Amino acid sequence: MSKQTAKRCPSEAEEGEARGGGSLLCLSAITKRYGSTQALDGVDLVVRRGEILGIVGHNGAGKSTLMRVVLGITRCDSGTIEFNHERAGPGYSLAQAYARGVRIVFQELALCPSLRVFENVYVARPALRGRGWRRRSRQAIVQSLQNVFPGSRISARAGIGRLPLAQRQMVEIAQAVIGGEEEVSLLVLDEPTSALSREAAEQLYDFLRRLRAGGVSTIVISHRMQEVLNNTDRTVVMRDGRVVGERISAETSYDEVLALMGAAPVDAAEASKGSLRPVGEQILSVSVLSTHRLFDVSFSVRRGEVVGIAGLDGQGQQDLLLELWRCRRRWRSRSVRCSGEMAFVTGDRQRAGVFSLWDLKRNASASAMSEISSLGVLNAPKELALVDRWIARLAIRGQRSSGIDELSGGTQQKVLVARALASQADLVLLDDPFRGVDVATKHDTYGLIHEEADRGRAFVWFSTENAEFEECDRIYVLRGGRIAAELAGAEATEDKLIAASFGSGKPS
Repeated sequence: MSKQTAKRCPSEAEEGEARGGGSLLCLSAITKRYGSTQALDGVDLVVRRGEILGIVGHNGAGKSTLMRVVLGITRCDSGTIEFNHERAGPGYSLAQAYARGVRIVFQELALCPSLRVFENVYVARPALRGRGWRRRSRQAIVQSLQNVFPGSRISARAGIGRLPLAQRQMVEIAQAVIGGEEEVSLLVLDEPTSALSREAAEQLYDFLRRLRAGGVSTIVISHRMQEVLNNTDRTVVMRDGRVVGERISAETSYDEVLALMGAAPVDAAEASKGSLRPVGEQILSVSVLSTHRLFDVSFSVRRGEVVGIAGLDGQGQQDLLLELWRCRRRWRSRSVRCSGEMAFVTGDRQRAGVFSLWDLKRNASASAMSEISSLGVLNAPKELALVDRWIARLAIRGQRSSGIDELSGGTQQKVLVARALASQADLVLLDDPFRGVDVATKHDTYGLIHEEADRGRAFVWFSTENAEFEECDRIYVLRGGRIAAELAGAEATEDKLIAASFGSGKPS
C-alpha cells in the first residue's frame, strides 16, 4: 500500500466557491489489490459539479478499476467515497450509484447483440417498463440519439448485432444519458470516441458542454490525449495505480502529460521512417474491385510496405479490408491477388477478435497452430516459447495463464496484434488496431511494425486517427467507396489527407 499521505475530502465550508463549483464526488486514499497486483494505490480524486474531467494514463494504470469503484461494481480494499459530502457506506453498490445519478459507458460495450436498440433500452431502464414500454423505449432512445448525435439516423428497431461498432458506441452513449440533467449527475465515458468519426466526436463533446452548463459532471477516460486537453476543464494523469499529476487542460501540453505518464515525447523527425525502407516484389494486387459499397478500387502493395487506408468515416475503408480478407484465397476473386499468406487484426475485438473462454497464451498462439504442432498434436514447449517471445516484444502486461477477459481493453488489442505477427503471414491487414491503446504502447508497436516491414512483411492499415498515417509509406484516401487520392512522401500530410477526404484533393 502507498505510504503517501491521504488527502481529506474538503468540507462544504472549506470549498466555498472553488474553481468549477463544489465537489460532486470525492475519493480519498482508494486502494484495490488483485493478488500480487496493486491496481489502485492510495488514489485521491475530486470531481467538481459542472465540469468535464479528463483522466489519462497507460493501459493498466488503474483508470477503469477506479471507475468500477465509483460505480460500486468493485469494492475497494480501503479508502472513502463521498457524494455531495455524504460518505458512501460499506455496502455501496451499483444500485446506490445509479440512484445518485451516476452513469457509465465502458470501453467494452455492454449492449445485448441479440436485441434491438429499443429493447436494450428497455432492459437498461426499469422506469420504462410496463404497458406501452415499446413506444416509450423507442421515443426515449430516438430523442436521446438526436440530442447527442444529430443526424445519426440509427433506427430504434435496428438489431444491435447488425450495427457497426461506431453506431453501437453511439447507442450506448445515448442510452446512458436518457433524461439528461434531470436524471444524470455524473457521466463516466471510457474511451467514448475510440470508434467514432471526427464529426461524431465533435457532436459528443458539444453535448457534454451542454450537460456541463446544466450542472452535470463528466469524466472522460481516453488515450486520445490531445482530444482530452482540447475538450476538458482539468486533466488527471494516472500511473501504476496512482494519480501522479493534475493540470488545467488549457494550460498544459501533450508532451507534459506524456512525461507524467512516464513516456518520452516522440521526435517528429523520427515518427516515420517508412519512406527510407527498400521494398520488394508485389505481394498484393487489387484490380477494379467492386462490391455493393466499393467501386472500381485498384491498388497494389509490395513487400516491406506499410500502406494506409484513410478517409472520412464510412467511406468503404473497413469494407475494403474485409473484402481483401474474404478473397485471401486466389480462386475466390479475380480482382484480388495475393502471393502470400494473410493475417487480420480487427478493431472490434469483442465481436470478432478475442476468444473469451481462452487464456492469453491460447489467444496469442491461435493463428500459429501449423508452426507449433506436428501431425495435429500441439507442441507445448514451442507454444510457450512463441507466446513468450511476442509477450516480450509487445510488452504485454499479464500472465500467460490470465483469462483474456481479465486484461484491459488495450492489452487485449495487443494480444490480437501478437496473434497476427506470431503467424507466418506475409501480409497483415490492420482494422483500426490501436483503438483504446495508450500512446506509449502505440509508439512501441509502430516501431515493431516497421521492424517487421524491414523483414519483408507488408501491412495494409486503416485507422480513425489521421496521426497514425504518419507511420505509412503510402496512403490511399477513400471517398464514396472509390480511391480519391494516393499520397506519398512530401504529399502525405494531414492537410492533404483531409482535403482529399472532403473532395478537394487531386484524384488518383
